Amino acid sequence: MAVSLSTIISSGIGGAAVALITYLMTRTRMRAEAHKLEAEAERTRAETAKLLAESATLPTSEVDSADLPKGWRVTGLRPEDYTYGLDNQVHQSGTASAFIRARPNPRDFGSLVQSFRADDYAGKRVRLSAMMRTKDVTQHTAMWLRVDTEEKQVAFENTQSESRRLSGTRGWVRSEIVIDVPPEGEKILLGAFLSGNGCVWIDSFTFEVVSDEVPLTKEPAQEPPTQPVNLDFTQGVN
Repeated sequence: MAVSLSTIISSGIGGAAVALITYLMTRTRMRAEAHKLEAEAERTRAETAKLLAESATLPTSEVDSADLPKGWRVTGLRPEDYTYGLDNQVHQSGTASAFIRARPNPRDFGSLVQSFRADDYAGKRVRLSAMMRTKDVTQHTAMWLRVDTEEKQVAFENTQSESRRLSGTRGWVRSEIVIDVPPEGEKILLGAFLSGNGCVWIDSFTFEVVSDEVPLTKEPAQEPPTQPVNLDFTQGVN
């Protein structure tokens, strides 16, 4: 039978005990809410990665190609919600950087992308790196790299994980992705995207073959345990 807090108080339990019970109840609720928010954030990250992979084949819509850096195009679910171009005042090296800037109330993400044949890279380990700077980014920005065949995507990674994506206002930060290009790879696509309000500048993109001694940057998937654990609940909480 459920017992209300007022019943506990009327039964003679002291104020300290009531405070402890209230604290434990509140802590349990907060932990449950935190797990829920974490699950929702992970779901959002996975969905964005999937959408980026799928939308790289979509045509550019309502974007002035005259504003785009040479060799680059745009993609995303709402590329028209952002502006793209070169900034001759803000750059990390050289004379200019590329930028993605949100228009008012962006509904989704926009991305700069370029693609090229994978002939020189198939079967090799490659590294994509760039310098990125942000201002007032309300959601996040990240870099991405993808390998395709004619029929399907065979490799994909971005820097969207909690420890690698950028948000808020940050000075120049180096981001990198290291992947193995499958031997059957035919086309490579790379770029950076912005989701939400704010602006990101991207500079000093580098794409290079590296040795197998350079570690992959993809976070390994967590394997399920081979045996049940903590069946008697003596190991506490995560």
